[in-house]
Amino acid sequence: MCSNTKHCIRRKNRCSKGYTLIEVLVAMAIFTAMLMLAGMALDQGLRQYHGLVEKGLGFWDYAKKIWIDKSLNSSIDYYVYTRDDGWFPYFKGSQSDISYISLAPFAGDVPVVAWLAKESEADGKRSLVYYEIPVYTKSYEEIDRDYIFGDYKKGKSLKLLEGMKSIEFNFYGYDILSRKYGWYSSFEGNRMKVLPSLVKISYNRDEGAGSLIFNINVNSLAKTTYNEVYSR
Repeated sequence: MCSNTKHCIRRKNRCSKGYTLIEVLVAMAIFTAMLMLAGMALDQGLRQYHGLVEKGLGFWDYAKKIWIDKSLNSSIDYYVYTRDDGWFPYFKGSQSDISYISLAPFAGDVPVVAWLAKESEADGKRSLVYYEIPVYTKSYEEIDRDYIFGDYKKGKSLKLLEGMKSIEFNFYGYDILSRKYGWYSSFEGNRMKVLPSLVKISYNRDEGAGSLIFNINVNSLAKTTYNEVYSR
């Protein structure tokens, strides 16, 4: 029993007190804001997905696109040497394939030499296949030998696009000879002395045509400027 009746009544009132109107409104405002942010993120993701669907890409193609974007974004300045060209960052891009060094392998955790190769299918269509093998400390001649003898196909692989009527590569970057940026149908590190800034893969299939553009984030251009200024 409580000896002080008024004190007991006040304590009972405090214990049975519920949420105030302001507390409820604040909680509802926070919850509404969280729903809006989640909705915006979902809407952005769906817009990107629908954009790729309109280009003829399905869900798994979308997932592969995200992964290859990571692979090319993780390209590095892997400098190699030849007697004719001296030191230069390794990259080879043509209308049939692309080869580069990436820190984001499909399998494993060591840097790889990666190839994106356009290949013919049995029905005359084209496919785009990704290959990778560990780079370790391979020289330019060793990487070239892996390609010539097809040893790169012994590594991990992933078919990115298939059933295509045509596949075309283009590269946007800096031409050290003309000292200006532009789009090129081929791009090689021994001639350009830098890596491209963008890689564009255009394709044509029965459902329509489309293209994918990937960034390469490296500082080879800054290194080239440094070498020109301080290596004299």
